[in-house]
Amino acid sequence: MEKRSSTARRGAHCPIHPMLLRSPVELAPVGLASAAVEPTNEQPAPGYPVNLPEHRLGRRPMAGPERQRCQFCNTTPSATTPMCSACTRAAGFRKPIPEDFYEDAELRAALARYDFGPVFTAVRHHTGLSQLQLADLLELSQSRVSAVERGERRLTHVRLAARLANRLGIAPRLLGFPGETPGSVVMQEEVSWLERRDFLALVTAATLGSNLHPELSRLGSLLPGDITPASRPRIGAADVDVIEAITDGFRRADFAHGGGLYRAAAVTQLHQVRRLEDSSCTPQVRDRLLIALADLASMAGWMAYDVDDHDAARRLWTYALDTARRADDHPRAPDLTVDLLLDLAHQALHLHSLDPVAHAARADEALRLVQLASATAANRRHPVSTITQGYLFAVLGWCRAALGEPEPTRRAIGNAEDTYAAADPATTPPWAWYVTDAEITAQQGHSLYLLALTHPEFAGEAIEKLATAAASYGPEYERSRAVILPPLASVQFQAGDITGAVATGHGAVNAITSLSSTRGYARLRVLDTMAVPHSNQPAVADLRDHIRKALVATTT
Repeated sequence: MEKRSSTARRGAHCPIHPMLLRSPVELAPVGLASAAVEPTNEQPAPGYPVNLPEHRLGRRPMAGPERQRCQFCNTTPSATTPMCSACTRAAGFRKPIPEDFYEDAELRAALARYDFGPVFTAVRHHTGLSQLQLADLLELSQSRVSAVERGERRLTHVRLAARLANRLGIAPRLLGFPGETPGSVVMQEEVSWLERRDFLALVTAATLGSNLHPELSRLGSLLPGDITPASRPRIGAADVDVIEAITDGFRRADFAHGGGLYRAAAVTQLHQVRRLEDSSCTPQVRDRLLIALADLASMAGWMAYDVDDHDAARRLWTYALDTARRADDHPRAPDLTVDLLLDLAHQALHLHSLDPVAHAARADEALRLVQLASATAANRRHPVSTITQGYLFAVLGWCRAALGEPEPTRRAIGNAEDTYAAADPATTPPWAWYVTDAEITAQQGHSLYLLALTHPEFAGEAIEKLATAAASYGPEYERSRAVILPPLASVQFQAGDITGAVATGHGAVNAITSLSSTRGYARLRVLDTMAVPHSNQPAVADLRDHIRKALVATTT
């Protein structure tokens, strides 16, 4: 099974914004946003009189990785404002918003309930902005700002709230977003990204955008393996074509052989492509470049995950999320963002499976990431593909199975199957080539395998699905086939098929040791644990010896 419970708690320790957790626990069809959700693509009223730089309205230039930049002209503003002084004056500010402006009790209360009417009125009274000027600054219409001030409309969409916080300098904590915490790398560089307490907060901020987390502006500098690549003064569509082809080549090699052989090359290529952000190009090429860069970072992250470098994987995936968000107008951006969040959930569930007791919280973390992916899919300008919707349900099934919930697991498996079946081959995007019948069957089998760990009555179904998938994968998916063999052998042990488990187990060792994927060795350790109760049988003892020799070879 490859890349393609209980209700999440809403207590004070939940790092995902509470608005994202108001959706139903089970995913609704992800293409359908709630009627109560505010649209996010409204353009400002025409005829705006102030001559702000043309970078406004989503056409901002790339900011460097180290320092926060003015949202409009890319210069470095003061430490307390999101805009430089020149753009502040051009926008119509007669005086700036002081740092403690929103600490007023009435404004704090209004922000806590997402009532922006008093906030808009107070900002305009203090700064001298007209309704039209404020509307253009916030990318809203004047009539909408007026209706909000009169209390006739509410701005409740989380991405819109993030934009307002960014433009008006509102502290994220006043809107319920997580701020800088003692677990942040900004405050403590040596904290692992696998263990840091604010990781879900950082992922949420990278997905939603703006300045909701202090590290977003320097994600590029936190990537592993930094180099000094060559620069290019100008790039075109042909250059992006090459980047996309290189990433596709990495992906095909990863499926066939594992990520170890190509990971360093992918990271080196990523740093080279990052340098192209400074090149001159058309807006269309710029969006394609950002998507290609995010996809390459996603692939490099998956390769890091495949060799158990979980910290580097999280850095790369978070960087990819932030980069994809910067190309939000591109039709591929929603699919890529959702896939990245599901990769993070995949990783969390993998870590949970290694020791469900010690890593019990990982299953809940995975479920929250899936919920964030669902909310993201439902609230983007472009709909996600049917293939991505199917994968969403599949990963939800894994989460529910890991939490030991049979009925929600069954429901998610059924939803995934129906969604995949509805996909039209004529409109399926070309990047989804790896979602084959074997892969879909493996996803179902993995859900049933996880469920069988707590509900043994599902072992038979898990065996059927996993065995079918293993027999259906072609050589170009050898890594995919190899990593489902240890779960298949494990569930065969659980079902009492000792002969089948031993045969599958030896096949798993042979397949995994031929790859450059250390993630498979982690699954061999789980298989060895499942074999322990049957160690008195010679065939099982031989299998365990085969597994131990393979594991020893990875440490010498």
